[in-house]
Amino acid sequence: MTHELRRSLGVFDAVVIGLGSMVGAGVFVALAPAGEAAGTGPVLLLALGLAAVVAYCNATASARLAARYPASGGTYVYGRERLGPFWGYLAGWAFVVGKTASCAAMALTVGAYLWPEQAHAVAVAAVVALTAVNYGGVRKSAWLTRAIVAIVLAVLAAVAVASLASPSADPGRLLSGGPGGGAGVCCRRPDCCSSPSPGTRGSPRSARR
Repeated sequence: MTHELRRSLGVFDAVVIGLGSMVGAGVFVALAPAGEAAGTGPVLLLALGLAAVVAYCNATASARLAARYPASGGTYVYGRERLGPFWGYLAGWAFVVGKTASCAAMALTVGAYLWPEQAHAVAVAAVVALTAVNYGGVRKSAWLTRAIVAIVLAVLAAVAVASLASPSADPGRLLSGGPGGGAGVCCRRPDCCSSPSPGTRGSPRSARR
């Protein structure tokens, strides 16, 4: 007997969940080290553009596969139907492992912001809380995702407006990198945007001291 999962989400909820998967806590921690690695010049903007193209290709490919194989299983089903059982099995496990690592990283990000001294404990609590919400049903998960996405977008919009409206705003820093290189574009630590001493540029260990 084949059991099909009930379709409980509409197009809007599906879009919000996808947006929540793409624009999560990582946007608050990924840009600073990326900018530091990119250094000065337009390299960071070019890298962001390339990432956008890759994300678009991934999204359109997933959408077309989902339309062609409308069955429960996601990546596992796509790999199995297109490449064979082994590749479907491998793709399914790779997806699970990747999402598990992503969840761990995002939970640690929440802990680092809310209570840095107890980041691991907060991360575990966040995972347990979200697991309980997911266990309560897909509709509850969708409503929570709506709230999280709304908060994240509101914070990003506020930061963008405050940055552009500031009297000291200098759009040229997006190309020149500004103080501290590309890391000066987006940074959560007050000390990471300071000018590095010779020989310490790009060193995460020196930035933490």
